[in-house]
Amino acid sequence: MAIKALIYSLLLICVSIAISCSQPVPTIPPAAPSKKAVKTTPEVNIQYTWQATQDSLHLHLLFLDYSRVMDLHRTTTSLSYQVSGNKTIVLSDTILIDKQERPLHHVSDEGIYLKVSIPHLAVAAGNILHLKLWQNFAGETSMHSAFKIELQPEMLTKKGLLVTASGEPQIQNHITTSDKLVLQNPDSAVTMAVYYFKPEFSPAIPPMAEPPTANIRTLTPQDTLFVTAQDTFILDREGLYMLWADKPYAKGLLVEPGFFPKVSMANEMLQPLIYLTTSAERDKLFKASDTKSAVDNFWLNVAGEKHLARELIRTYYGRVEHANKLYTSHKPGWATDRGMIYLIYGPPSDISRVAKTETWIYRESEMHPYIKFVFTKKENNFTENHYELLRRREYEESWYSTVAKWRAGITDM
Repeated sequence: MAIKALIYSLLLICVSIAISCSQPVPTIPPAAPSKKAVKTTPEVNIQYTWQATQDSLHLHLLFLDYSRVMDLHRTTTSLSYQVSGNKTIVLSDTILIDKQERPLHHVSDEGIYLKVSIPHLAVAAGNILHLKLWQNFAGETSMHSAFKIELQPEMLTKKGLLVTASGEPQIQNHITTSDKLVLQNPDSAVTMAVYYFKPEFSPAIPPMAEPPTANIRTLTPQDTLFVTAQDTFILDREGLYMLWADKPYAKGLLVEPGFFPKVSMANEMLQPLIYLTTSAERDKLFKASDTKSAVDNFWLNVAGEKHLARELIRTYYGRVEHANKLYTSHKPGWATDRGMIYLIYGPPSDISRVAKTETWIYRESEMHPYIKFVFTKKENNFTENHYELLRRREYEESWYSTVAKWRAGITDM
């Protein structure tokens, strides 16, 4: 393996990370350039990375389905984009989607990958890349999801691109301990500095709970790695990594064991049960000598019979997997505020985004009264995907009622 590992003196690599007791928010200087995706429709979100070459900035875009009911690969027809600055349009173009082009294999059929290249001259402070992903639905007119990315001159200094062993850009902010990566860089003498952290972040607390007063503690990297260009490597320790740690475009990468974002091992299935269990039940589950049997018995006791237990397991852990794909930040998606709400309440009826606020609405139905959750984006140098729920005491009745439905074996929520 071509990683040259070196443990720096803590005095040399000490990095402060501000973390509140209930809602940890890691920060590490220097901050990456501002990259924002706003004003999307409820169905689609965007993740991306980029690489600068001699004359262009290449953005690798991954679009994911929020609702889990749309087939992006089947319905997407084109991506139109334009760069604007100072009330003028610098350039514009459209990419037509080839229906035979396969999506990235590691997101199955939920996502679609596209590449946009922009000349250096268009990458200037104040310029914005506007994107519209167009979809056609049977019997309906075309619809689009709109996004914008702020372009910064610092983006042109990033010459390297992290790719998977099969050559696909590593866009998402999570991998597993067995995934092979390659640092593509035209300058073979350039290395990528990587900080390794092993912090413990607690799962989200219930929506009606009052967060404790923020308490600041300091974490330092446990190790520093240097990755050489063109070499294949594996980050085989689970935890949180800061890639390009000494650059202005530093970003975080969460490394998890197993088949993350899927959950398949018994201990992985045990942890997300925190939202459905009492403290006594959790204590018993975690102390069980046979974790798999303990998890199976929990669901059998809830369901009363095997067929319903299988249905409950399929629904709940399907939500865990999807939350991991969409909401992973400095911790797994299921453990975040949005992940918690998604696991218990399911996909929202509507999602609206204004500035740094994301609002989820669940319309009134047989199973649910009307309820609204508001999340605010928090600054976090590891990730741009960290949102905190505005907690309210009035959520208590709805929360306990919905958890009770799960405990009664009701799956159509």
